[in-house]
Amino acid sequence: MNDFVDIARLSTRIRSTEAEHAGMLAGQVRQLADRQLARALEGAGDRALARARLPAGAVVAVQRLELHLKVAVDVPGDELAAGWAAAFEAGLARLLGSVAPGDVDDDAPAVWFADAWAAERRHLERRSQGATDAWWAADLAGDDDSAAPLEPITLLRRWLQRDPARALSTLADLARGDARVTALLSPAEATALTRELLQRFARPDTPSRTADPPPSGPGPDALPLAPGTTPGASREAHSALLQSALARLAGFHARLLAAAGSAEQASPWLAALLLAEAPSATGLPAAHLARALAEAGAAGQSRPADPPPPEPTPPVASPDDAEAARLAPHPVNAGGLLLLLRPLLRLDLLPAPERLGADLGDLALAALRRVLAPLPPGERAVAEERERPLLAVFAPECDWRERIALIPIRDPATANARLDALVATIPADITAAPGALRQVFGLQPARFGTQADTRLARLLLRPGALRATPWEAELSWPLAAIDLALRRAGWDQDPGWLPWLGRTIRFRFGDPT
Repeated sequence: MNDFVDIARLSTRIRSTEAEHAGMLAGQVRQLADRQLARALEGAGDRALARARLPAGAVVAVQRLELHLKVAVDVPGDELAAGWAAAFEAGLARLLGSVAPGDVDDDAPAVWFADAWAAERRHLERRSQGATDAWWAADLAGDDDSAAPLEPITLLRRWLQRDPARALSTLADLARGDARVTALLSPAEATALTRELLQRFARPDTPSRTADPPPSGPGPDALPLAPGTTPGASREAHSALLQSALARLAGFHARLLAAAGSAEQASPWLAALLLAEAPSATGLPAAHLARALAEAGAAGQSRPADPPPPEPTPPVASPDDAEAARLAPHPVNAGGLLLLLRPLLRLDLLPAPERLGADLGDLALAALRRVLAPLPPGERAVAEERERPLLAVFAPECDWRERIALIPIRDPATANARLDALVATIPADITAAPGALRQVFGLQPARFGTQADTRLARLLLRPGALRATPWEAELSWPLAAIDLALRRAGWDQDPGWLPWLGRTIRFRFGDPT
């Protein structure tokens, strides 16, 4: 939690039967506010939020908090400060415990959100609905030194700088929820934001196949470009990928165009929807994406206008987006599947964009079925089903709604060739994670056909806990799962932000939280 406490106004009323005592105490309070109170309040904000059971990272604004203290005559200054801080902590905890998340009531004495993202998003929603800025907006959504910190374009650019993966996911979610978000930006601002999105998320228009992939990470200048565009890749294949994704988004696009004053105002929201729907499109040149968006906008404007979308009901009290989106941890047995992501990039084995979605699904199924092959068919089907959340992270564009055992590998030859190339680079001295093979196969020793399959099983079968949101995934393993061979070879380093998966991927070793 953030323990920063900013008190805009401190007003004191002293009641005493002795005027001299009241005067002395008033002087003490003035000195307290100048010097000792800040030190006494250190940690009080965190403790108050914890007592109120607010989530880590919560941001809070309070209009008014009344504290009542009984003070003895000649109380030392440090004791007065400590008592004031204790009363503040208790009063704030009590107030926040009675307030639902979000801005349910403009007259509420306090408001809190799970994090700054949620506060900023709510501010944008209010703007899109034509509401006035809330009393808390400047404190919780305007944390910026720019000239106009509450302006939508400022907030959206701040998001892109802070966390590109979450920014894109949140932009897409806003566009799905209310088409009136198109009114947040002027045509010029919308055009500039579309260009910035494509510059950040798409490939450069003249990609180099000889350059090493840049390091991954969520920094604003570190974009891990997927080396998928081959010299022979056809524009027709790229166009088919984009047209397929845009067709799935046709309903959203129609509503955006109906609510927007121009195609330009709808463009950045459609771009966010497209890149969130089809992360593989980030492997295409920016010029291809810009052309597809422009053509979609022109085609939409040429069709007869649809009636305006209905006004959505204003949000009511509900769990905050950031906390609701974070899923409960899923236990997985084949967590090592995500360890294949960095080698896919390093070895230049990532499929071309137009094949990325399907080929990643094929690769995941081929690897999973190879290591689970020793199980009887029924047990194998159950074991595959357990890995459904993991498969959805590894290959987000595949449809995993069917029973996993019934989903076919579309191109077995390509999937197995790619898997064999990855297996060949697994460190020869890799060891199985403690208890992993017994957890999957029971007391009967698993028998694999080749040494390569044995190495693959030791890599993949690493039980852990997967937490995933639309913008990130974290896989946690116990400390005992650290493998020195993998560590020396760099296999268990965080992949970081992977635009072609639409998520930031992190690994964590330690006790579960």
